Amino acid sequence: MKDNVWFTYKARIQAHKRLEWLDIHSQFLLVWYAILGAVLAIVAIRYPQALGANTDILAAVLSVALLGVSLAVANRDFRGRALAMMKNYKDLQKLYNLLNSSTSVTEAHSNAYHDLLAESENHKEIDDRRFRTSASSNLQSRKPTKFDFVRVYCWLTIRALITSFLYFGPIAIAWHLK
Repeated sequence: MKDNVWFTYKARIQAHKRLEWLDIHSQFLLVWYAILGAVLAIVAIRYPQALGANTDILAAVLSVALLGVSLAVANRDFRGRALAMMKNYKDLQKLYNLLNSSTSVTEAHSNAYHDLLAESENHKEIDDRRFRTSASSNLQSRKPTKFDFVRVYCWLTIRALITSFLYFGPIAIAWHLK
C-alpha cells in the first residue's frame, strides 16, 4: 500500500509538471500567433502580396484558426487541472507520511487512498514512466526497463520537436511562401 501511494504521489507530481508545461506553452503560443497575425495584417496593408497572391486568404485563415485554437485551449483548462493535480499529490504525500508513521495499514488508509484517487483525474502512463526513469537509481521496486527509458526519451524528443515547430514553423512557412 505504501508503495502504491508513493508511486502515485510521484507520478502525480510529474502530471502536475506536464500540465503546467502545457499551460505555459499554450498561452505563449496563443500570444505568439496573435502577434504574427497582427503583424501580417499590418504588413498586408502596405504590401498586399507580402506572402504571395493569397496573402489576404492566409491572414483570414490564420485569424479563424487562432480563434478556434484559443477556444480549444481554454476548454482544456491546463492551469485548473495542474492546480487540482498539485492539491491531489500534496494530499497523497500527507497520506504517505501517515502510512510511514503507522504500524499497520488500515482499511481507513485504503479508503483514504481510493478517495484521493477519485478526487482528481488520473495521471498518464508517461508521468509514471518519467518519474521512474528520473529516479531509477534510487528505486527499490518498479525499476524502469530499457523500454521505459526509450519511451520517455522519445516522448520528450517528440514534444520538443513539436513545440519548436509550433514556435518557428510559421516563420519558416512565411519564408518559404515569400
